[in-house]
Amino acid sequence: MEITVIRMRVLAEAPFRLWMAVSGTLGVTTQRQLRQRLHDQVEDGHREFFLDLQELRCADGLFEGEPRTLFPKDPATRFHLIGAPDRIRESVTGDPRFTLYADPGSAWRQWADGA
Repeated sequence: MEITVIRMRVLAEAPFRLWMAVSGTLGVTTQRQLRQRLHDQVEDGHREFFLDLQELRCADGLFEGEPRTLFPKDPATRFHLIGAPDRIRESVTGDPRFTLYADPGSAWRQWADGA
């Protein structure tokens, strides 16, 4: 049995905004942990998330579209996904709450402009 581990680190925080790096393997257990963390942050008042997912891998057991359930459905919440794995990118395509970035530089410019 494979043990999946996920690491979530807050790199920057501003009023209503959070920059977090997520690394490891997104599997059944770790998906619940990440989902809970994001929902908790929304309950704490954060509305804009910059998520660096460059070091995140999706486990083979994830179903198509399932990664979309990671993100709170609050229409006022915005997600900036940096280097997201294909499965996550595909699951959020077309949702106006999401902005996709290939690298942290362009996302950082957006963060700085919002300050």
